[in-house]
Amino acid sequence: MIAEIRKRMMVWDSPIFVTHWLLAICFVGAILTQESEKFRLVHVTMGYTMLGIVGFRLVWGLIGSKYSRFTTIKPRFSKARENIQAILSGHKEFSLGLNALGFLAAYALMALVLLVSASGYLVFNEIGPEVISEFHELMGDSLIMVVVVHVGSIVLNALYQYLQKTNASVASRVGVLSQKARPYKWVTGIILLMVIYFWGLQFKIWS
Repeated sequence: MIAEIRKRMMVWDSPIFVTHWLLAICFVGAILTQESEKFRLVHVTMGYTMLGIVGFRLVWGLIGSKYSRFTTIKPRFSKARENIQAILSGHKEFSLGLNALGFLAAYALMALVLLVSASGYLVFNEIGPEVISEFHELMGDSLIMVVVVHVGSIVLNALYQYLQKTNASVASRVGVLSQKARPYKWVTGIILLMVIYFWGLQFKIWS
C-alpha cells in the first residue's frame, strides 16, 4: 500500500495544505475581532482573505493537482450514510483524501464562507437593508458550528485510529511521506505574497 501511495505522491498539495491553515488562522482572527469596533478593519480583512482563499480553491478545483480537482474528489452525498454506519460498526478503513463526510463538511464550509464574506461586504459598506446584518450574523454562527463539528470529527477520528491501531501505522507513514513531497510550492509562494500585499494595502503599510 505504501508503494502505491508513493506513486500517487500527495493527497494534499502545497497550495491546499497552506490555504487550509491560512483559512483557519483568518477564521480565528475574524471570530476574535467580530465584536470590536477598534479592530473592525482586522475583522474585515480576515473576511476578505477567507473569500479570496475560497475563490482560489474553486479555481484550483478545476486546474489543480489530481486530488484537489472536483472531477476526482466530488462529494458523494449518498456515501455519507455508509460512512457513518461504517464508523459506528468499527469497519472504517483508511483512505486517501476525504471521505464522503469530509466532502460534506468541506463544501459546507466553502459555501458558508462565501455567504459570510459577501454579506459582510454589504454590511461593512452599508449596502442594503438591516436584514443583511442579521443574515451575516446567522451565517457567521452557522460557520462556527460547522467548524466545531469539523474539528471535533478530526479529534474523534484521531482517537478512533489510535484505538483501532489497524490503519494507524499506514496513516502515520503517509504523514511522513506528506512532509517529503508537496508539489506546487511555487503556487503557494504566489498566494502568500498576494496575501501579504493585500494585508499591506488594507493596513496602509505600503502607502
